[in-house]
Amino acid sequence: MMLQGDLSGTTDERLCWLLLRDEPARRTKRAPWWRLLGLVERNGVRAGLAYGHLPTEHARDMRKEITSGRMADYALAVDDAAERLSAEERRVLREAHTLPEWFMEDVERRYREIRRRS
Repeated sequence: MMLQGDLSGTTDERLCWLLLRDEPARRTKRAPWWRLLGLVERNGVRAGLAYGHLPTEHARDMRKEITSGRMADYALAVDDAAERLSAEERRVLREAHTLPEWFMEDVERRYREIRRRS
């Protein structure tokens, strides 16, 4: 992703997020079916399933809830990983808008840890 505009006041953590946000968005777009069933049960919408359907607005709201939670977890993981950037990696981030090769793998590891704790 190409970053445009004046980014001089942007933190390194925010730059990392801006560069990576499309990947977590793609990965969190769809919730696994078993997560939706758990939400359905907790939200008392089980009667809709008994008739073979789930009211559309409830399903859409549940998907958004799951997706926004996952994106928030990714944002935390990116912030944590950004703390490990060396001075040289930060310089490259600011000048070339690129991240080290290890960064996304570290974000994924941190994301899994965050999800396990929640």
